[in-house]
Amino acid sequence: MFDDSHCHLSFPELHERIDDVQREMAAARVERALCVCTTLEEFPLVHGLALRYPNLWCSAGVHPDNEGVTEPSVQDLLERAALPRVVAIGETGLDYYRLGERTVDQMEWQRERFRRHVEASQTSGLPLIIHTRSASDDTIAILREARATCRWTGC
Repeated sequence: MFDDSHCHLSFPELHERIDDVQREMAAARVERALCVCTTLEEFPLVHGLALRYPNLWCSAGVHPDNEGVTEPSVQDLLERAALPRVVAIGETGLDYYRLGERTVDQMEWQRERFRRHVEASQTSGLPLIIHTRSASDDTIAILREARATCRWTGC
């Protein structure tokens, strides 16, 4: 038995063939999967998958790379977190890998988005799905600032 702790079955290339994906999961003995949300616009589709298939659950969040999408408030995240089959907040975090012409200082919008997700996770009691790339120091600093706790040994 296997669990997929992070998948994007709402992405078009997978969603368009979701019944085939479900059969392939069963053949590979993947019994459960967490469909990770990357935008608030995507959430209805991600949540719909979790409601439709008894082996799927979902998260609520906005990925750090996504620009030009609805910025989530803490309340937006908490409202979605309270829905059935939502088991995590995120995917969120910091990604400085593709700065292009921007500087790390210009990524304050990512840091503020991440802080809202951390607060929603702490308030809801749901785990936080963190994406971090080329931003480890700032990611850890924000988690420390929020006094986020680790539930696993070795943290």
